[in-house]
Amino acid sequence: MTRTLAAALLALCTCSNNLKISGEQIGSFTFSATLASNDCPFAAIPDAGFQFDGILSHDPSSSQAYMRVGNVERDAGFDGQYFVSLQSAPRQFAECGPDCDKTKIDETVQVAVLSRTQDEALGRSCPDNPMDGGVPAPDGGVTLPGPNPGGFDAVRVCGELVDVVVPDGGTCLCAGCTMVFQLQGTPKGAAR
Repeated sequence: MTRTLAAALLALCTCSNNLKISGEQIGSFTFSATLASNDCPFAAIPDAGFQFDGILSHDPSSSQAYMRVGNVERDAGFDGQYFVSLQSAPRQFAECGPDCDKTKIDETVQVAVLSRTQDEALGRSCPDNPMDGGVPAPDGGVTLPGPNPGGFDAVRVCGELVDVVVPDGGTCLCAGCTMVFQLQGTPKGAAR
C-alpha cells in the first residue's frame, strides 16, 4: 500500500525528464508522512504512513519555488519561511467503480522550513502547529532559513500534505473525500 500512495504522489508531479534543479536549492529532504485524518474509504491508503525524498528549491529574486520528487518537478511558492506546492492529477480508485475515469486528486504540500536556530529553539522537533504560529520568529539569536556559506540554512521542514479526492460526479460510485498527512522532513542522509 505504501508504494501505491507513493506512486500517486509521484503522479501529482508535472512530468519531466529534466533532472536539472530549478532555482537555488533549499535542501534535499527525506519526508515522513503520517496519516492524521482520513475520510476516504480506499484500500490503497497506507495507515502506517510512508516516506519519500524530495528537493526544495527557489528563485531568490521572487516567491517562485519548486519541489522535485524523483525525476519530476512541481511549481511552488516560498516566502522565506513557508513553502507551498499545489498540484492536481488524475487518479483511479477501485472503490469508485470501473466507469469513474475522471477522478482527480488536488494535492497541497505546505511546510515551514526551519533554520538551525529555529530547530534548536523547538528542541529539534516539529511544533504542533507549524503553519499557524508554532515556528519561532527571528529574535534574540533565532534567524530565518536562508543562504549561508555552506549552502542554505534549512535543517528541518514541518507541515502537512493534504489530498482531496474529487470524483467526476457522473458515473462514480464514491464521494469526494480528504486525506491529511503530517509531514516532517530532515536533510537526506542525516541521522534522525
